[in-house]
Amino acid sequence: MGFLIFADYQILDLCGPFEAFYFAGQWLERLGKTTEPAYCPLIISGGSEPVRSMSGLAILPSQSFNDISDGIDTLIVAGGTGMEEASRDRELVDWVRSIAPRARRVASICSGAFILASAGLLHRRRATTHWMYSDLLAATYPSIEVDATKVFIRDGNIYTSGGITAGIDLALALVEEDMGTDVMLAVARTMVVFPRRPGGQSQFKTYNYSTDGIGRAEFRQLHIWIMAHPEADLSVPALAERMGMSPRNFSRVFREEMGQTPAQFAEKARADAARCKLEQTLLPVETIALECGFGDPERMRRSFQRLYEISPADYRARFRSTAIQ
Repeated sequence: MGFLIFADYQILDLCGPFEAFYFAGQWLERLGKTTEPAYCPLIISGGSEPVRSMSGLAILPSQSFNDISDGIDTLIVAGGTGMEEASRDRELVDWVRSIAPRARRVASICSGAFILASAGLLHRRRATTHWMYSDLLAATYPSIEVDATKVFIRDGNIYTSGGITAGIDLALALVEEDMGTDVMLAVARTMVVFPRRPGGQSQFKTYNYSTDGIGRAEFRQLHIWIMAHPEADLSVPALAERMGMSPRNFSRVFREEMGQTPAQFAEKARADAARCKLEQTLLPVETIALECGFGDPERMRRSFQRLYEISPADYRARFRSTAIQ
């Protein structure tokens, strides 16, 4: 097993999964299932010098990828802010491409998906990455079916995970695949994490409501108005009348300017407004549903399940500010 790191990698992408595999070995020994190390992870980079993470912590690699010519059981590529430069490093990308056919499985954590994509390993595959980078991954590599809602995705022998701590979720899944459910559960309990994280990555996502990409001034103003009035009538006929356009023409121009339908944008705006109230107030869910334009709690619940894969009540339980308790 090898973890590939590069300058400005995210250290939790390395250390979180690394510890999960370590604890798996410890539990196998305790259960009397082996006397040999379950995993022998290497830390791999382009050289022998310490590699500094994006937070400043430096790790001394075990080996340079230039010295690895044989196959590898599992390759795990970390993410981090250095992923853009790393994905343009031809030597690194060529090595990933060459070693992949000789690996039992290849995985990325967080934005490490960009390196797999640059190596051509995600072509016509389903994949995920940190929700902050999902749109960029989809735009840069259109052949990839990007699903930012998932904590991790397996497509054949290629695994990709969401942001940062999602790498631990992926590591637990690999441990379960290799060692069985009992060992995976023991590791999860030891690390004090969910064995299977409830909900998807989308519950952490905040939508980018910047108007920078909107060309027409009147639609920039409409964008701002919708965000400020989620309780208003946001149907196509009502919005078209507000803009002095026919419903058909309005829907066409809205999609061109916003990149989504009016209904999709309105639902996200309302859900985001509801999330803020769930986090920052003690208002009943029924009141929040009315104030945010959903009309009734059931409609809001369905929207939350669709967008965030979690109910409003569960969202509040996880994300409510401790200052209001």
